[in-house]
Amino acid sequence: MIRAVSFDLWFTLIWEKLPEDEELYTNLRIVSIQRVLEARGYKVPKELILKVYKGLGPSRMILSVRELASIVSAALGLRDPELVEEIASAYENSTDSFTPRLNEEAAEVLPKLKKARLKVAVVSNTSFTARGIRRLLDNVGIGEYVDYIISSSDVGSVKPQRAVFVKLLEQLGYEGSEVVHVGDSCVDDVLGALSSGLRAVYYVGLLRFRNSEIDELCSRLVPTLESLHDLPKVLDAL
Repeated sequence: MIRAVSFDLWFTLIWEKLPEDEELYTNLRIVSIQRVLEARGYKVPKELILKVYKGLGPSRMILSVRELASIVSAALGLRDPELVEEIASAYENSTDSFTPRLNEEAAEVLPKLKKARLKVAVVSNTSFTARGIRRLLDNVGIGEYVDYIISSSDVGSVKPQRAVFVKLLEQLGYEGSEVVHVGDSCVDDVLGALSSGLRAVYYVGLLRFRNSEIDELCSRLVPTLESLHDLPKVLDAL
């Protein structure tokens, strides 16, 4: 019996126009750090902060905000613990106003899942914390339908690693066989979920926005959806 559905975040529930949207929230973060430094009397060029930030690369998805703030501070030659906390707070709050692009299919399907008394979760590889993800979902109008949020930057691991899905099951309190994970990445979402004991659905409806193609392996392994509108029928068949 299916008791919960978890969703990938980016290019499943929401999406971003690359690279414009990423540059927008990156700038919000960099400016927030620069303002903290200026308030403390440190004149640090925005370009230098951006260089340090971008130099972290994919590590941003597994670093907590405090770890990221500590690394940025150290890279700038500043080792004040209070400053690290101020940077961490400013960094996390900086994207509160950012509104990504909503997958309208999600806006129609999520209420149906809640009406069916299913728990709904989001599991994301992202530099946004669970709090940050909650704000993104609220900003696009679907936050009220999401019960749990698992962020890789909070867990310190990324999909397809088992730790991410274990954290999800711990929060839900369900067995893997009772949870279906829906996402657009064959490796991160489908294979990650299956190898962790969950069920999986491969969603390909927004792949065009990140210039990706359908992975034939996963399209043969699990149900594959062009539209989230078909998800309730798939869940009924599992």
